[in-house]
Amino acid sequence: MADLDPSEHTIDELEAQLDEIDDPDALEEIRDAETSGEDRTGAIEAIDDRLDSVSNGENGDTDDESGETDDENGSDATETGGSGVGIVDVRNQVRNVAADLIGRPLDGITEVRADDDGWYTTVEVIERNSIPDTQDILGRYELDLDADANVTGYRRLRRYRRGDTDDETIE
Repeated sequence: MADLDPSEHTIDELEAQLDEIDDPDALEEIRDAETSGEDRTGAIEAIDDRLDSVSNGENGDTDDESGETDDENGSDATETGGSGVGIVDVRNQVRNVAADLIGRPLDGITEVRADDDGWYTTVEVIERNSIPDTQDILGRYELDLDADANVTGYRRLRRYRRGDTDDETIE
């Protein structure tokens, strides 16, 4: 049934489409199409999250932040002192707000870490699409979140071409 071609959607659009699919076999086909196509980490994570939700009996209307039932989320909450949110909740919150906040499509989340003040995440957004996509201009942003995963600020760390292997930034 893999009517959904993941390469035709941004990760945010793909997540919205995946919420409508309750068939694990169809989700597996979509995952296979993504891994044999663009192989985007964020897209694969979104498909895997939906597969987990379907396998755990959750429906597409469940809110990602409150609907997490996997062991990973529970153990993360204990690692942060037993209160607040876990790393999966922070990742989901960042996925939900980063593109709207920055005003560009989210390409992926590259880092999530906790410290005494809350959470810090690093995301990459597509600032300019190009053909071939190795010439896309990406922006790397840091988002600051409080202990409850509310975004408190963000800043651009650097811009670079997707295909560049050196550390030189584009201004």
